[in-house]
Amino acid sequence: MQFVLKPSVIAIQAVLFSSYFITSQAFSNETNTEELDVITITHQRHQGLQDNKGIAIGNTSEPDLASWLATVPGANINKNGPVTGIAQYRGLYGDRLSIALDGHPVIGAGPNAMDTPLSYSTPLIVESMTVYRGVAPVSAGMNTIAGAIDVNMRKAEFSSSQQWQMLGDMQAGYRSNNNGKTLSAVINSGQNEFATMAYVNVQSGDNFDSGNGKAVSPTAYQKRQMGADFRYHSGDTEFGLSYHYTDTQDSGTPALPMDIEYIFSHRAAVDGELLIGKWQANWTLGFVDADHGMTNFLMRENANPSKHRRNNATAETVDFSFSLSQNFAFGELLFGFDGYSADHDSVITNPNNMMFEVVNFNNVIDKRVGVFAQWQQDFDNTQVQLGLRAKHISADADEVATSMAMMSMPMMGSQMDDSGMNGGMGTDMNMGSDDTMMMPSMAELAMDLRNRFNRADRSQSDTLFDVALNLETVLSNTTSMTLGLGIKNRAPSYQERYLWTPMEATGGLADGNTYIGNINLKAETAYQTNVGLTYQHNGFTIAPQVFYQRIDDYIQGTSLGMSDMSATMMAQMMAGDDNPLKFSNVDAKLYGIDVNWNVQLGEQFEMFGVASYVKGKRRDISDNLYRVAPLNTRITARYSASKWLADIELVLAAKQNNVALTNQEQPSAGYGVVNVNVNYYVNTALTLRAGIDNVLDKDYRHHLGGYNRVKNSEIDVMQRLPSEGVSAWAEISYNF
Repeated sequence: MQFVLKPSVIAIQAVLFSSYFITSQAFSNETNTEELDVITITHQRHQGLQDNKGIAIGNTSEPDLASWLATVPGANINKNGPVTGIAQYRGLYGDRLSIALDGHPVIGAGPNAMDTPLSYSTPLIVESMTVYRGVAPVSAGMNTIAGAIDVNMRKAEFSSSQQWQMLGDMQAGYRSNNNGKTLSAVINSGQNEFATMAYVNVQSGDNFDSGNGKAVSPTAYQKRQMGADFRYHSGDTEFGLSYHYTDTQDSGTPALPMDIEYIFSHRAAVDGELLIGKWQANWTLGFVDADHGMTNFLMRENANPSKHRRNNATAETVDFSFSLSQNFAFGELLFGFDGYSADHDSVITNPNNMMFEVVNFNNVIDKRVGVFAQWQQDFDNTQVQLGLRAKHISADADEVATSMAMMSMPMMGSQMDDSGMNGGMGTDMNMGSDDTMMMPSMAELAMDLRNRFNRADRSQSDTLFDVALNLETVLSNTTSMTLGLGIKNRAPSYQERYLWTPMEATGGLADGNTYIGNINLKAETAYQTNVGLTYQHNGFTIAPQVFYQRIDDYIQGTSLGMSDMSATMMAQMMAGDDNPLKFSNVDAKLYGIDVNWNVQLGEQFEMFGVASYVKGKRRDISDNLYRVAPLNTRITARYSASKWLADIELVLAAKQNNVALTNQEQPSAGYGVVNVNVNYYVNTALTLRAGIDNVLDKDYRHHLGGYNRVKNSEIDVMQRLPSEGVSAWAEISYNF
């Protein structure tokens, strides 16, 4: 049973396939597996003129693919910069959320998540983005404690003829507030056995202005992406080879202590599918080589050369997957194994002082391998999916080094800054001859924290299990109900384990605090429940879901305090941080409700929207979880005709007072924003789009937008960053 909903959009339309499973059927040459409870955001390139409803429109003027998630119930974006959006789902984000590009997990090079997984793609070559709603199946990824997002990239397309045929797309976009420009092109050539596709995408923008006319700096960006895909198809066998290059330069991240100087990434992948007997086999093999530089002096003011910092981070990742599926009378079986191995390095220097160096992460190895089995079947009006995943995680790191351990006290004092290189783990305070305490020097602290880390047993491993059970039952001709139950586990990230000296290299948390890692962290365990209803009758559809999850050993920062005086002293000396934190295991819970709905008001008018509410709480103390979105909704009124489609959208967010005291999180005020857009389909090849975001030029601050870390800008330091003021945009797309 399939229901179609049309959630609220700015420039795209999300289509909800509410609670459906694959129906058991006789095996054919291809096993056609459809996942349950997913929201699929599509970028439709070939718009039709006969039926504009259901057409997904991608806004190419958006430089960050994460912005698409704003239309998904329960989803949101932690935005640290214009090209640095961290996906959030139901209050969880970062490594807790599995994000894959064509089934490949993308592991960024930056320890502060400036190169997020979604930044490695571009809207033009995205065929669809799938968000698993509720309890994600075990087959959806290695780390699905928060859920899963799968980005399906555009691949080379075959033709039915033996002759080569060519098709393609060209798109251009402009945004007024930040002088943003986008130019993209795709060319595809194919016949019935071979096909090739190549693309290029260039995006740039200046600093944007808030609703009260203040410049939010630095928010300029430059991004170039290009790639190619080759496909071979014969009978039941297909083989693909793809290459993607990302070149990001001089892009601001004002919520972080540094900005992007460059990100060079080479991503190559091979994949295929074939029949092995009656089993459908699918396999992938991928490789990513990423080189990332960041500074605190090129895009933001830093008049003191002794405080200049450059961080060079690299990562190499190899990933793989293999699965077999077949339909039987008792249901469909899916077996598979997957995994990846990532190698991280990060070194901090001062270009004005060749003697200064901190080896932040040295040959950090993160290996994750899993096997899974999944079964799904129909029983009259009820469908069931049950899956089990076993996974083994191993991590290790080489010894670290720092020139600070060799420096004298005066030299160290000149290094104090907020660049993200913020100190050490400490030493015991020395006792004088009269039993009075003597304060250790920074060099002594740096030496001790280095030695303590290097002497520790850094090799760690976890063997974990995930279980996911999803059911749907049809209650009537108009109503169905879904139930999801799960036990999900997540091993610590490499930052959480191996951040050996107080820094802000925290995977993009952006709370302004310095952290140290904890090698002996336990894995998180979440007990998940999700219940949903879908009702559809006479042009009205609504699909609410209620969820609750209890997380044991939840990993977050807790106050160092007196537990590690030397680390606390180093954080205070280096960064003036009176609230240094240490990654620790605590207990937490998250619960809430999200919904999307649609009302057909006639042949040409309809209204649709999404609403989301989540609350995250500590269970061990009275506190809230950090960076959780407040109650929010999007409501869109749409008019569509033969060649026109026009939307008026209202975006509302409540104030957020449920903030994390541990992180010194600031509350935020509620707001309302109005957006409008119009699409005109000139013919089957040419489409014009235009709109105005924030029509009333509202001065507002998104709760997930982070705090300003840039000195001497028009926004005070540690004030919540404002969002973009009024901005007109226009796009033109042509396909052939």
